[in-house]
Amino acid sequence: MQQMLMTIVLLVLLSGCAQPQVERPQANGAYLVIEGEQAWAVLVSNGRRVEEAGRVLDVVRLPSPHSNIAASYVIETPNCGKLQWLTERHGMAEGDTTLLPAAFNEQLSNPDCVLAQGLSRVWTALDYSS
Repeated sequence: MQQMLMTIVLLVLLSGCAQPQVERPQANGAYLVIEGEQAWAVLVSNGRRVEEAGRVLDVVRLPSPHSNIAASYVIETPNCGKLQWLTERHGMAEGDTTLLPAAFNEQLSNPDCVLAQGLSRVWTALDYSS
């Protein structure tokens, strides 16, 4: 009797493994990663990651709590040229960052520049510099 019960439990467990997997949501995000003199702009859309590596030209942090801008990051990439992100202190969550529009950088229309897809997205700045 005990052996039959164990067999039934085992069959129930195995039948659960045969179920089709539920569709999982894919990660989406836009990240500006700064580490010292190096920078990466990373777009993740439907689980697909696109990255543009570059170098940091300028970082300005504004310590005043009365300023709407917390920081400005200017990087240069081979495919997209010079790019500037502004991190807002008010109106958006702290750390949310905006890539300035193409009017400031004509190289964003270059077919090799993958970051043009991220103009309308809210970016997250991850600054690992000390």
